Amino acid sequence: MPCGAEAVSTFLADIASAWRGLRTRPAFLVTVVFTLALGIGALAAVFSVYDAVLLKPLPFADAAQLVSVTRAQADARGGDSPVPQFNEWRERSGDAFVAMGAYAPDTMNLTGAGDAERLALYKVTPGFWDVFGQPLARGRAFGDDEENHAVRVIVLGDALWRTRFGADPGVVGRDVELNGEGYRVVGVARPGFRFPAEAQAWIPTYAPGHAHSRRDVSFLRVVARLREGVSPPQAAMLMRATTDWQAATFPATDAGLSAEVVPLAEAVGRPLSQPLSILLAAAGLVLLIACANLANLMLARLPERARELAVRRALGARSRRLLGPLVAEAVIICVLGTLAGLALAVPVIAAPVRFDADLLPGYNPPLLDLRVVAVIALVSVCTVLAFSLVPAWRAIRVDARGAMQSATRGNTSARGDARLRRLLVVAEIALATGLLGSAGLLIDSMRRLDAVQPGVDARQVLTAQFSIATLALKPGDDLSAWAGAAMERLTPRLVAIEQRLREIAGVESVSLSLGLPASGIASWSSRFRVIGAAAEPEQSVQYRFVSPDYFRTFGIPVEQGRAFDALDGTEALLPTSMLVNRAFADRYLAGSDALTRQIVTFGDDPIPVVGVVGDVRQSGLDRDAHPEVYFPISKAIKGELAIALKVQGDAMAYAGVLRAAMREIAPEAPLFAVRPLDEVIGATVALRRFNMRLTTAFAGIALLLAAVGLYGVIAYAARQRRREIGLRQAIGADAPAILRLMLGDGLRLIVPGLVLGLVAALVLGRFVASQLYGVGAADPGVLAIVIGVLAAVSLLACMLPARRASRISPMEALRDE
Repeated sequence: MPCGAEAVSTFLADIASAWRGLRTRPAFLVTVVFTLALGIGALAAVFSVYDAVLLKPLPFADAAQLVSVTRAQADARGGDSPVPQFNEWRERSGDAFVAMGAYAPDTMNLTGAGDAERLALYKVTPGFWDVFGQPLARGRAFGDDEENHAVRVIVLGDALWRTRFGADPGVVGRDVELNGEGYRVVGVARPGFRFPAEAQAWIPTYAPGHAHSRRDVSFLRVVARLREGVSPPQAAMLMRATTDWQAATFPATDAGLSAEVVPLAEAVGRPLSQPLSILLAAAGLVLLIACANLANLMLARLPERARELAVRRALGARSRRLLGPLVAEAVIICVLGTLAGLALAVPVIAAPVRFDADLLPGYNPPLLDLRVVAVIALVSVCTVLAFSLVPAWRAIRVDARGAMQSATRGNTSARGDARLRRLLVVAEIALATGLLGSAGLLIDSMRRLDAVQPGVDARQVLTAQFSIATLALKPGDDLSAWAGAAMERLTPRLVAIEQRLREIAGVESVSLSLGLPASGIASWSSRFRVIGAAAEPEQSVQYRFVSPDYFRTFGIPVEQGRAFDALDGTEALLPTSMLVNRAFADRYLAGSDALTRQIVTFGDDPIPVVGVVGDVRQSGLDRDAHPEVYFPISKAIKGELAIALKVQGDAMAYAGVLRAAMREIAPEAPLFAVRPLDEVIGATVALRRFNMRLTTAFAGIALLLAAVGLYGVIAYAARQRRREIGLRQAIGADAPAILRLMLGDGLRLIVPGLVLGLVAALVLGRFVASQLYGVGAADPGVLAIVIGVLAAVSLLACMLPARRASRISPMEALRDE
């Protein structure tokens, strides 16, 4: 038989023999497989998400050439770009890019056949389609002609084409109705193309007027395709000449301007990079602890294996041949543990979707595909063999004479084996302490966030969003005339909606606003100037557009002056009154009565401040309140609005009647995102909460494995010291003395493990520092609790075998085994 075939045959024979041996020890087999499955399952679940979000290429043609180009200035890193700035980049950056495009989010209502449907639209420039390689399955994209002449055309996403239009190939060339106006369908995107991920359709940007000519109105997000052989850093360098020219030519808006160029995949995954890295590290620590436990369990079998191997060595077997069955046993454990771990990972992978479908970008869904399985299998083989071969190597190096003699003396464990097992347990305790420390910091951080007051009263408030058609700005329209006509059209609709919702039984107040408070959604912003204030560089301030009952509905206190009334916003085209929040008043109006001040913004005329209201953490619970100004809802001239109802009793009980009322008063305005306000606020920290829960689960697994490992070592030590225990009892030692003896063995493992674990906790605390709120990376209170929990669990793990040892009778302890 050829050498290779002989080796395979021998290995298969070893596998069969090892499997028969493991089947005779089902408790050992189940324990080691379950231990390994916990570690492999944790790693597989996290790595599948990590791979999908951060490692896999985006599902676009030549995705490695796609980049995100963002404006970078002292006060706006990673910011959107104004239209003139983007046009200059596109015209002057041919050495760096073969195509450049831009996009901006929008929503419209698709009406006509069937119920009105709110669409997540994106306005895109013609170059957008070239960046993505013309990703169309039918028809064509729109170009400069439609863009420049405001021709109303639309490209449908594949999903929308199938669900709304029944995959009708004849839809190209037909008109559809968006916000009451006709748009010609010119193309359908190919299956799988979605950018941004939530896009359902795309239309030209064509927003003529001041937005396209002003350099201080930024709303475009820029993407580009690199020229062959140009890297992102090189592209940024090539753009330097353009941005330097812009900074010199337009110093009022572009001073200090530069452009950041990063791979598009990196830009998409950047918000999740740090949280997923933390979870991956935590899962890796769990696997290390599991493998340390595995090594401990295999070391515990050395006595019986040593006698068997000693007999085989005495019969002439070589070391290589002795090692074969031990490796075969490790392979079987590895295969079974990996398969069980992958099975455990499946429900964990689905957790982000069940917890919050918007947590992940959605381009590559997390899957246990061949790529993930291959990586996990490789990691499993490497770690299992690494932790199994040391016990195996020690087993085949046992002295044959000593092993045979130990069969009658009952002492088959070398001091080196016991020392190695104890070192492994110390390492397990240290790793578990570090991981539990990180979990403790995240838990305390989340506890502090939950105690933060958002600035609104979320109790019994039902919220929803709706999209209502507004008057479109067309080329040649006078901006003031258009704004007046748009408000004249929108305001009566909003008044009617508000009045109808007030008629719902149990509704105490109704609010309409452009965005919900404390929702994490950015609002409009613009520069302002306080009349009579000392000259200083112009600052930006956020706008909020609200109805009169906004502050009452959300429980936001009016600290000075008054809130809006029904007349505010109706006297003139531009606002004639405004409210400011406390942060604005303290920062910009300090030292004077805010109600006597006037502010220039939203136009050229001063606007008087009529009230000061409480601060709201608009960007999320983990962000401080920013200076804000409030205007009447009629000045928003935008149809993407929010409803809030202050109700009696359970908020969600009013969801059905709210939907019915909106269908009655505004059937063309679809309602979506109906949920209580506390859920809206909670969504701003959803990623933090998910990260905390999963890290805590991993820490719990690590603690369990460390306790099991410690229990095993102390139990094994008690068995090895049976004779000693019997002798001590024979000369007068009582049960408490024996208990102290065994607990002393445990403490000699626990104390160094906790000391090393404290160091590990400090290191890991720095790693998770970016995810913390209100707690330091080395918080003494959290570390004290972690040490206490670890010490208590470890002592309990020691106590059980120690008590068992203290109850053994002297005669039983002295009897030969």
